Amino acid sequence: MRVKLALAPKMGREVVVEEVELDEPGEYDVRIKVMTCTICHSDIHANTGEHMEYEGPGAAGHEISGIVDAIGSKVTYVKPGDRVLCSEVRAGCGHCDQCLHDRPWFCTTIKPMSFRVASAFTRLNGERVTQTCSGAAGFATYCNAYENMLVKLDDDIPFEIGSALACGFMSGFGAVLNRSKPKPGESYAVVGCGGVGLSAIMGARLCGCVPIIAIDTQQIKLDAAIKFGATHTINPKEVDVVEAVKAITGGFGVDHSLVGVAGNGIKRTTFDLTAGYGQMVIVGHGHPRDEMMGDVNYMEFLSGKRVTGSVMGAVTLRRDIPKYMDMYRQGMIDIDALLTNWFPLDRIQEALDDSERGALKNVVVCDDEYYRERCGK
Repeated sequence: MRVKLALAPKMGREVVVEEVELDEPGEYDVRIKVMTCTICHSDIHANTGEHMEYEGPGAAGHEISGIVDAIGSKVTYVKPGDRVLCSEVRAGCGHCDQCLHDRPWFCTTIKPMSFRVASAFTRLNGERVTQTCSGAAGFATYCNAYENMLVKLDDDIPFEIGSALACGFMSGFGAVLNRSKPKPGESYAVVGCGGVGLSAIMGARLCGCVPIIAIDTQQIKLDAAIKFGATHTINPKEVDVVEAVKAITGGFGVDHSLVGVAGNGIKRTTFDLTAGYGQMVIVGHGHPRDEMMGDVNYMEFLSGKRVTGSVMGAVTLRRDIPKYMDMYRQGMIDIDALLTNWFPLDRIQEALDDSERGALKNVVVCDDEYYRERCGK
């Protein structure tokens, strides 16, 4: 099947849109007519090899929302015509020991997702395209995805909201609810206020945290953080972050912190601004070679300080996403405010560049009719 796909001809920042061949769905695969695919910074990091290098052409796009077009012979969860979002998280089988202990991402029945693998797309020159970021490549008019990556999207939830729910929102919001688990009145600091960080701020606000401290080097993101629930903002270019946080928290540091961005020294700083009895959650990361912990002493944990990680918000996909859809419906979370600018698929390079300049979350609309409907163009 001929479709349009945005790909990087080689590892790097330049992306082009080409007509390519899409394989027929395998027995557990679903072909999705992609309506929207919002941009996550992981897409940029993946295509440029910052997370891990790859050979040949690569394609990203993992915050996918669309309509089921065709299904493989063993697919049972969805049927053609269903509205779905597609996530990097696997739903799991639901009956193995890991799933029963609320750890579906360690499911022993479902094959784990692999990165940097051959995609279902082939260029017209015969080159097989690499999926650089997830189990699907959604900057396309159609893509294939494994059935276990899908969640049915309620009819009243716009496709772009489904896309944002598929990764960026759950990664921040879920990390707060499922990893930090703060109590009302506890303090929270979020380092890096992009889409993930702002979603974490929404989670901290919903949990009743106070103060909520937003930390970023871009004023536009700090201004956004206030709108999403931050009570204080700190720009590391202007003050010593650790001293500023301790001044706000009576000298102890915060009860909870979340670092949603990669960068030299950022995690050490986040660790230092966390109280001796507090917990730090790591979400943002770069290449594995840049994430070695050579600057932490075991003695620093004796007072009870904890460090943990969170991948994709530690969500249970088909349990949590429906809850988040209902929270959105009830006005408890404001995902619309995360969506910055809208671009058709043919302008994806512009959308990526705009994201690198600081846009919170850009929407790539892969269906022309839906773009006209939502943008009036």
